Amino acid sequence: MKRTIGFFTGARSDYGIMKRLIQAVADSPEFDYSLYVSGLHLLKRFGHTIDEIKRDGFDIKATIPVFGEEGEPGQEEFTGLISGLSTLLQDEKPDVMFILGDRSEAYAASIACHFAGVRIIHSGGGNLTRGAVDNIYRYNMSNLADIILATSKGSYHRLQQVPVLSEKKLVFTGSLAIDAIRKFRENPSPVTDVVPELGSDKFALMTFHPVTLSDESIEEAMDLSFQVITEQGMTVLVTYPNNDPGYQGILDVIEKWQNHEQVIVRKNLGAQGYYAALMACGFVIGNSSSGLMEAPYFHKRVIDIGTRQEGREYDGSITRVVCEANAIQQAIEQGFAENWPHTDCDEIYGDGHALQRIMSYFKDSLFTSQES
Repeated sequence: MKRTIGFFTGARSDYGIMKRLIQAVADSPEFDYSLYVSGLHLLKRFGHTIDEIKRDGFDIKATIPVFGEEGEPGQEEFTGLISGLSTLLQDEKPDVMFILGDRSEAYAASIACHFAGVRIIHSGGGNLTRGAVDNIYRYNMSNLADIILATSKGSYHRLQQVPVLSEKKLVFTGSLAIDAIRKFRENPSPVTDVVPELGSDKFALMTFHPVTLSDESIEEAMDLSFQVITEQGMTVLVTYPNNDPGYQGILDVIEKWQNHEQVIVRKNLGAQGYYAALMACGFVIGNSSSGLMEAPYFHKRVIDIGTRQEGREYDGSITRVVCEANAIQQAIEQGFAENWPHTDCDEIYGDGHALQRIMSYFKDSLFTSQES
């Protein structure tokens, strides 16, 4: 009898990382899959990325709407997702649910699975982001999980120090994002396929998200970054933030600059489009985890601003900058003075073979350990 592995996705960020794993499970004669879609995927304002899932050819088991187009995540949305997913799981449960990352939607899905009696695989446990409330969600998700897949050696060792976690639950795999990058680099597509306005000139790739545990002004940092980069004559390709509290301020800055001749705005590039942008850009700036995890594998310099990612392991190509005007301007101008050279990659998040490790674990250990 085939076992069913469920996948929950609430945002472009987690789907882009997990979709090759979904495909591998779908192609395996040993497993079925069920896909549950919620969160930002269903919002037009954030790119309606459920369309990307459909284009990839996956069958969607269920959608769970939780946000209004203007809404930020709060108690009502959080409990609504728990209730909605719990109800779905009462009718037909997967044998296990794969949940990635640390967003509030993923946390709510973990709680729903826990009380529905569905085993949880949590990918991304053990990371630290002291500048975001995601830290709380991430560690609570790991506590609820039956299996934790660590995406870096540092995360794995950190989890080993948590007294309430059995080491039997811990598996080091590396990040699936690095597998996707390795696959993309074997047959890359040009960024002009998704952003035709970009020519052959280098551009800056910018993504800022709200900072939930700090009073630093990300809006001012973003506005200044636009100003300094465009004054240097370089184009900026900027993508939308997530919908954490405070996102509207970031959208206001984007709207202020969106008609500038050297600014190109995209709500969402899709996973392949984002990798194409990483490959073609001159450098990356903002406070997104993609700047820390993925950009170094494209040998790009990264300016990481503020405290949002504080606590994560940092590649040598990353310049950490406090959220203060002089420091930001100096870092950008220094990069231009050095002509944004390519960098080495420390491979903190793995060697690009996480998918093979995870599928081997699924086939050899996931269900045998349950039955023993």
